Amino acid sequence: MATNNIRVVGYLPPPYHEKLREYMQSQSLTESAAIVAIVKQFFDGENGSEGVASQELDEATAPLKAQIALIERRLAVLESAFVSSQRSKPARRAPYQYGPPPVLPPQDITQLARRLGVSAATLEEAAQKSSDEFRDWSKRRDPAQRSWCKKGELFHPNSD
Repeated sequence: MATNNIRVVGYLPPPYHEKLREYMQSQSLTESAAIVAIVKQFFDGENGSEGVASQELDEATAPLKAQIALIERRLAVLESAFVSSQRSKPARRAPYQYGPPPVLPPQDITQLARRLGVSAATLEEAAQKSSDEFRDWSKRRDPAQRSWCKKGELFHPNSD
């Protein structure tokens, strides 16, 4: 019988020869056909174990796929909430949107004393000091950190 197949001569250890015999009987194959089938399975992967391995892999990864899907849904909810919160935020307003801040009018001693949180007598006493000392003193006490100077009977804000 002429064939293009290459002849292989080998010696199997007894435990493997026993397994080969069991395989031959379970598959109803000759010894050479069993060896060819085993070699094909090894090199070509032509056995049912690939399908089983694929099925086992699918079963093992199914819970992970479900968790990933849940995380993706949660992420989508968070993204939509973030986008909607960005849309609903009012635009930041520039300071002094309606023009410059109001100019403080000159104030008499009682008005300025109330603004600085001191008595009229304390204010009068401080106004007796030099103009630089009074300017520093009033600036430390003014809520807007404005310095004041005395001109006649009124106190005028400085334009520091």
